[in-house]
Amino acid sequence: MIRRATLSDVNQIANVIMRAWKEGYSGIIDPEYIKTMETDKYVSIFKDNISNQKEIIFVYDEKGVKGFISGKELKGKCDCEVVGLYVDPENQGKGMGKLLFKKMEEEFLKRGKSRLIVWTLHKASNNGFYLKMGGLKKEDKTLNYGGKSYAGVGFVFDLK
Repeated sequence: MIRRATLSDVNQIANVIMRAWKEGYSGIIDPEYIKTMETDKYVSIFKDNISNQKEIIFVYDEKGVKGFISGKELKGKCDCEVVGLYVDPENQGKGMGKLLFKKMEEEFLKRGKSRLIVWTLHKASNNGFYLKMGGLKKEDKTLNYGGKSYAGVGFVFDLK
């Protein structure tokens, strides 16, 4: 079931991020950066995001958090953004990511938003997912992780 994230979810959310990064960005991001990632950092970030409503966060909860999506409103030609969409590697390919993404689209539509962007890394395995969901590669920018630069791509979605 998909529901809004609560403070009691932050440890599980952090664990999903850690596992997803280790598997999803292997061979793309410097492995030394991935080794420096700490669960406590993400617990702190999500406690702040939930407590201060900095992002809209939904979790896929099936006897624990199996995935989550976070997003925020923007100003400009893209008026909303999916900041993060992660599904635990053991649960990928089961439709959870699609359901989370659709839930966020619905939330943004309710808020009167019309154009969504998702930033990710070129050549990441999730590129195919965003194309399949109807995104178009419209933007490019440099993303920085661990002091190194990587080619990023922005998938844009017109919300209906």
